[in-house]
Amino acid sequence: MISDAIPIIDITALRFGDAVGTKRVAREIGEACRDIGFFYVRGHGISKERIDNVFKNSAQFFALPLEDKMKLSMERRSRCFRGYAPVLSELADGKRNSYELMEFSVDFDESHPDVLAGKPMHGPNLWPDIPGYRAAISNYVADMIELGFDLMRAIAISLSLEDDYFYRAFHGRSFWQFRTTNYPEPEELRRLAEQNPQTGPIAEIERGDYSCGAHTDYGCLTILLANSPGLQVCDRQGNWFDAPTIPNAYICNIGDMLQYWTNNLYVATRHRVLTDRARISLPFFFQPDFDTIIVPVRGEHDSQDRRQEPLKYGPYAFDKYKGIYPNCQLR
Repeated sequence: MISDAIPIIDITALRFGDAVGTKRVAREIGEACRDIGFFYVRGHGISKERIDNVFKNSAQFFALPLEDKMKLSMERRSRCFRGYAPVLSELADGKRNSYELMEFSVDFDESHPDVLAGKPMHGPNLWPDIPGYRAAISNYVADMIELGFDLMRAIAISLSLEDDYFYRAFHGRSFWQFRTTNYPEPEELRRLAEQNPQTGPIAEIERGDYSCGAHTDYGCLTILLANSPGLQVCDRQGNWFDAPTIPNAYICNIGDMLQYWTNNLYVATRHRVLTDRARISLPFFFQPDFDTIIVPVRGEHDSQDRRQEPLKYGPYAFDKYKGIYPNCQLR
C-alpha cells in the first residue's frame, strides 16, 4: 500500500534565507514530526552532479570482488565502526540484514588525542583505492552537514526554541554517520553470502524476513536518498505502507534521540526495507556531538515529574552500535 501520509515539504525558504517562508517550513516539519515522524524535502539545494557522483562511486565500490572489499573490513580493520560490512553481518530487529555497506563517520587521525586515549567510536575512516571516491563521499557529507543543521534549525523553531538551539547543543559540530548501502538482487545475495560464511556471535543469529528489519533509528535525524523503492513505514495504527522514491527529494525521519530530546512530543517511527531489486541507498545520520548532553525540552503541558533525565549522547550511541555490529572489535 502507498500512502500520502508523508508530506512533501519545499524547504527552499529555509535553505536560502526567507524568514517568513522559514516559519512555514518549520511549522510543516513540526506537524510531520508529531504526526508520522517522516517527511520528504524538496528545494534542498544539493546538486544533481554531487548526488550522481556519490551514487556512481558507491556502485563502483560494491562492484569490486569481495576479496578487495574485505581489505576494508570493519570487523578486521577498524576498532571504531568504520569500513566495509558484508551481507548478513549487521542487525536490525534482532536479525541479520540482507545488504552490504560502507560506514563512515567523523575522520580522526590515529594521532588525534581522543584516538590515543581510546575514546569509543573515534578513529580513521577506511577508503578504497578508487580515483575520486574519497572526494565524492567527503563533498557529499559536507553538503549533508549543512542540510542537517538547517533542518534542525527548522525543528528548533517548530518547538518555539531559539533557532540556533540545536547548533549550540551540538557544540557546532555533528558526530554524524554516513552509510552507502547495497541491496543485491536475490541471486547475487546468495552468491555473496556463500563467498563469506559468517563466524563469531553473528553466525548464531537468524537472517531476517526483510531486506532490512523493522526498527527506529537511534539518533536525531536521518536524511535518506535511494535509487530504487523498498522503504516501508509503519503508521500510528500499526499499518505498514510503501514510502516511494520521489525524484530530487530526500526522505527524512526523526530518531529515538530526538524523541527523547522533545520529551516524546516528536515520535520516532518504525520502518523497514523489502525489495528484490538491486538498490543503493545513502542514509546520512545527523547526530549530536559525541559529548553533547541531551536535556529534554520541557513542553508547555509537561510537569517536572514527566520530564526525562539528561542523557549523554556518546555512550548511548556506542551501546547502540555494539548491538548493531556484534562481531566488531571495539576501541
